[in-house]
Amino acid sequence: MARILHILHTNDLHSQFASMPQIATCLRELRQRWELQGEQVLTVDIGDHLDRMSTKTEATWGKTNVEVLNRSGYQYVTIGNNEGLTLPKEKLDELYTDAQFTVILNNLHEPGDKQPGWAVPYAIHDFADLKVALLGTTVSFAPFYQLLGWQAEEPFAILAQQIAALRDQVDVMIVLSHLGLRSDREMAERIPGIDLILGAHTHHLLQQGERIGETLIAQAGRSGEYVGHVTLHIDDNGKLSSAAQVLRSADFQPDPQMVQYLEQEHLRADQLLAAEVAVLPFALKVDWRRETPFGSFLAACLRHWTKAEIGLANGGLLLQDLGPGSVTRKDLLTCAPHPINPCTVKLTGEQLWRVLNQAILPDTVNKELRGFGFRGKINGWMGIDGLHVKYVLQPEPAIVEVRVGEELLRKDRIYRVATVDMYLMNMLFPELMGASEPQFFLPEVLREILAVCLQDGAMLSGCFTPRWELASSG
Repeated sequence: MARILHILHTNDLHSQFASMPQIATCLRELRQRWELQGEQVLTVDIGDHLDRMSTKTEATWGKTNVEVLNRSGYQYVTIGNNEGLTLPKEKLDELYTDAQFTVILNNLHEPGDKQPGWAVPYAIHDFADLKVALLGTTVSFAPFYQLLGWQAEEPFAILAQQIAALRDQVDVMIVLSHLGLRSDREMAERIPGIDLILGAHTHHLLQQGERIGETLIAQAGRSGEYVGHVTLHIDDNGKLSSAAQVLRSADFQPDPQMVQYLEQEHLRADQLLAAEVAVLPFALKVDWRRETPFGSFLAACLRHWTKAEIGLANGGLLLQDLGPGSVTRKDLLTCAPHPINPCTVKLTGEQLWRVLNQAILPDTVNKELRGFGFRGKINGWMGIDGLHVKYVLQPEPAIVEVRVGEELLRKDRIYRVATVDMYLMNMLFPELMGASEPQFFLPEVLREILAVCLQDGAMLSGCFTPRWELASSG
């Protein structure tokens, strides 16, 4: 008699809690239907369930997300970079204390190659007539994990070893992969023995999955708009066939108990984030298309935090005015929700000149940005600190003079420049992406650095001194 296994999978929900009551209903109703038919069911999440831009996630360090996973009936999860890299190590170590599901992760270890206590390297789910191996892996970002106290490994060699050891013991081999679609395709081509790769990280929506050889790859978009459904049929001879689809979560009624729980968590998060971090005697205003004291202040914060000579911070990182008066943790979260960290690089004066020259171009200021942790809309005007820059807009935007402190910029001198890590991961400023001696500062994100620097009255008052000067073009 043929055996049927249904897998319901989600990925990259990014704390979009509005979709989670519908997802809970979807998982519960479909499980009940299929189990009544004598069919087997597994429910899994492939990471980035949490995102610290959400008040409920920020206030509880992701504990609300874990409870949602519990209440929704998930059985297995792996982690994404939002769990692994945006939480300090001690918070990730505590995240799954109350989990009623199993976290599977094979390539993130304590120093000395020790498996973290909150995860297993693989799991075998043993149904009465079916054995299923589940492996979990996440994108490594080894240098960043090392700064947080973790040891991250490239996953392919580990996966190949695990599959070789387990393949003959099970009927079905599944990889929960927070590596991205390109890596999933490479995995399917390079590593034999995988029946199903459930993917994440790149937010692809694969309506019917994608097949490479004997391996089916499935991924369900992002933000909980869809739940993925894979059906596996194993005939009497052990031959496996598979099919993938996606289900629109909005087609299911919200689970009332989940709605009530999330309403309570919203109120609790507001209370926790109401803690005051500063009192401002004046307002710091946001304007993405021109120099502002707030943009200069953010650049000064980066420079101060990293002890660099120069600070660069794009105004699009700031999403809400602050002050006058009380500034709370919630205000800072709304203003700077990005999981973005400071970094420093070494640039020659000539490279720095080119960065500044590009920064004033309208196409750069108005550039829409996505990914790399950015939660805003456009790049915005470049806030600077440690510099005074003269520029013209006619006949075309151009830098005419740069002073570092009191000295003219020297094209052949090396400068240590503080900025944000997203610029080292995208191509907007090639000089920054390819800069030498990058140094990253973790775990603090921008709002946590702002919270500290807002206590510095001299830095605050100094940010009202203009750094950019529009020179006469005549």
